[in-house]
Amino acid sequence: MRPFPLKQLRLAWHDAGTYNKNIEEWPLRGGANGSLRFEIEKKHAANAGLVNALKLLQPIKDKYSGVTYADLFQLASATAVEEAGGPKIPIKYGRVDVSEPEQCPEEGRLLGKLTVKEEISNSKKKQVW
Repeated sequence: MRPFPLKQLRLAWHDAGTYNKNIEEWPLRGGANGSLRFEIEKKHAANAGLVNALKLLQPIKDKYSGVTYADLFQLASATAVEEAGGPKIPIKYGRVDVSEPEQCPEEGRLLGKLTVKEEISNSKKKQVW
């Protein structure tokens, strides 16, 4: 598998994986909200290396400014799965981007450098979905 699909999968997971169902207020509860585009969140230890995935998507965002970052990250991930030989994943659009860095989740909402499978398993144990 080429590096591009892996980066896009990881980007989408790290944007969505901050969701916490126990926090009622949006955007504090996290989730797929495009917050990874802000410098403060890019600097989180768990997000190391994702700047390259963001750079790959920025020209698309520039061309299609009406698409939210949150939708673009998830679309790139679904496309990566398909490009890698996986199934076509139906996507629903309409995610809302956070508008400022102060709305980013705090450091530590994602676990360190684990595999996506390990991160999902640990999130389920914390009952954040």
